[in-house]
Amino acid sequence: MISAGYIGAYTRGAGGRSRGMYSFLFDGDTGEVKNLGIAAEAVNPEFIALSPSKKRLYVTHETSEFRGQPTGSVSAFAAGGSRGETLSLMNQVSSGGRGPCHIALDTSGTRAVVSHYTEGAVAVFPIHADGSIGECIQTVQFTGKGPNKARQEAPHAHSCILRDVREAAQGYSSVALACDLGSDNIWTFSYDRNRREPLQPLDPPFFQCAAGSGPRHTLFHPSKDIAYAVHELSCTIDVLSLTGGRLSLVQTVPLLPPELPPRTRAADITASAIKFGADARFLYASIRGRDSIVTLRVMEEGLLEPVAAIPSGGRMPRDFAVDPTGAFLLVCHQESDNLVVFRIDRLTGLLEKVREYEVLSGVCIIV
Repeated sequence: MISAGYIGAYTRGAGGRSRGMYSFLFDGDTGEVKNLGIAAEAVNPEFIALSPSKKRLYVTHETSEFRGQPTGSVSAFAAGGSRGETLSLMNQVSSGGRGPCHIALDTSGTRAVVSHYTEGAVAVFPIHADGSIGECIQTVQFTGKGPNKARQEAPHAHSCILRDVREAAQGYSSVALACDLGSDNIWTFSYDRNRREPLQPLDPPFFQCAAGSGPRHTLFHPSKDIAYAVHELSCTIDVLSLTGGRLSLVQTVPLLPPELPPRTRAADITASAIKFGADARFLYASIRGRDSIVTLRVMEEGLLEPVAAIPSGGRMPRDFAVDPTGAFLLVCHQESDNLVVFRIDRLTGLLEKVREYEVLSGVCIIV
């Protein structure tokens, strides 16, 4: 099975040396990456979301200036070529805040939600019928701070995800969860794309995580009313039950070995991404500083059991992706300029390194 893949890579700041967006073809039978090259020049592409048709890409650009204004930007690209190997810029608009870092589309592909790390806010954008992205229609500003004075002096919205809910009696079609690393909150919203302002706070408006934990990304279980939150600063994952948008803590799982000395644990070791294996029997997490990928087994009731941690094959594993066949996991490294391909043992969830490629300053990847 051949799939199209895309990588966003820093062009400036934080050691950025790339020209922007890479594209490649991935062979799900062999794990081989083909035709890896620059697909479009773009400034600091931070995160990528694919349209339901997979013919459009929506990209945040992590900057604090756009067309002379103190804001970042978000772009729409059309995938060209026989398998999307080239990208053509459709349009680019202000993101409505500084430091946009994450973007997610709703299931209809008609709205996008952008999270701003620097600004501490999320913003909603319409996606037009031709695939271009419109101007911001709603902004939600977060408040609060945490005990880590170096990282939590203000709210820092890191990501927002959307999910259709099954409880029709709740009166809304979807729920949204937004991770705020600065305040240690996961903000909760109802989401209705037909409203003038699609995001509406639920009651209570947020779930309070452990002080100093720094929630970074959440992930919904595909068939259970459970969400998983990875915490950047504490290097832990929370298992959270989800009922009508209300979150409750079920389990907290450490991602670092208990024998690691406290001073070492606190020195530039931070969790980054979490992703499911293809059948959601295993969950994977990347750890920067310790430069590893952690495998966790997803138990029948949704609880997690750590299985193993292995070297990621480079420095600063910012993001990774599981290919559509579920046979491989691909990790891009921000500091060592490489893309590493691991084979997944479908029975045990364990990873085996099989291939490696050069990619400058990669920070996000989708396949």
